[in-house]
Amino acid sequence: MQRRVLAYWPRLFFFTFVLILLQPQELLAYLFFLPAFFLPLSGRGQYRPLYLWLGWSFFSTLWAPGSASLLRTWGAEGIIAGAGYVAGLFGREDRRWLVALQVIGLLTGGLILVQAAVAPSFPPGWVAPAERGVLPFRATGLWSNPNRTGLFLAYLLPLFLAGAEEAKGKTRRRRSGVFLAMVLIGLTATALLFTYARTAWVAALVALFLYWGPREPANCRRLVAAILLLAGFMPSVAGRIGTNPLASGTVAYRFLIWQETWSLVQKYPVTGAGHHELRLALRPLRVDHVHNHYLQLAAEKGIPALLVFGWLLWRFRQSACRLGKEGRDDRLLWGVRAAFGGQLVAGLAESIWAVPLGSFFFWFAFALVTAEGKPAVTSAAETPV
Repeated sequence: MQRRVLAYWPRLFFFTFVLILLQPQELLAYLFFLPAFFLPLSGRGQYRPLYLWLGWSFFSTLWAPGSASLLRTWGAEGIIAGAGYVAGLFGREDRRWLVALQVIGLLTGGLILVQAAVAPSFPPGWVAPAERGVLPFRATGLWSNPNRTGLFLAYLLPLFLAGAEEAKGKTRRRRSGVFLAMVLIGLTATALLFTYARTAWVAALVALFLYWGPREPANCRRLVAAILLLAGFMPSVAGRIGTNPLASGTVAYRFLIWQETWSLVQKYPVTGAGHHELRLALRPLRVDHVHNHYLQLAAEKGIPALLVFGWLLWRFRQSACRLGKEGRDDRLLWGVRAAFGGQLVAGLAESIWAVPLGSFFFWFAFALVTAEGKPAVTSAAETPV
């Protein structure tokens, strides 16, 4: 029976991954990943970080106001985090998840180009009054929120770049695959630009700098030149950045949210106030999350949750450094680490776990990089684009 499950699981894994990307808000899609807990995956014994996080989350939920209703929220968090973790473990052995991301990236980028062509109107709340004269539109892709779409595209960009570099080969088929991958990279970058999501722009730039780093300084210089050209020849980009982005109305609004949230952290410093109490505190400001991942964790789960999260990041960094010392030139793993780092920087201005897909991607990347044991992976060069 187990052999039969193992034979069909790669195919189910691919379609389940696509289903999550198409319906990221549906909890049922994440449930389909959980049977993989019973499969003999590489790094199977590395669930301790996940259990530690969910254990503290459960403890803080029990002590938060209205804990009975919050248990359902904790259950959903456990399902999403568990699904991301087992997906990351299996992703070490089979890299067809990159194909799923390429399919969704193609759909999202194509739809954004269509939206850019018809120049759809946007709700006034998405753009400050001073920017409405220079900003023609804000594309949303498959979802209704340009900021979340932008963060998703920023996560994809270094992965697509890594997939293109790993797909390089001498045969004609490999060369055509590289060409298609480069077209997908250009489409993703253009779609990201048309979301006009500044936090996503920063996340993508940080991810690309982390990906190239000191190994390829020429690409970093080309990236800086491309940014200057875009700001100089596209008034909408220059207007979106502004002369002083930190003095914009959006940043001032975020400071109001952070001040209200900090008062809640001071009231419940150890176990946090819980998700429900936080939303009640933010309701007068007409937001449902803090727009700062780290402050939201402290408000919902207490300051110890920040310490546990910091330990997770330290473990991730140690694993990434260990892989680098081993001399493994695994471009796709470099892309995963770069995407992970870009999202962490975006967490300074966005609550990256405010949507289930953000939590799923976090645990997916965490398991993919930190699980010990040599993975028997299918090379990205053998993965179709």
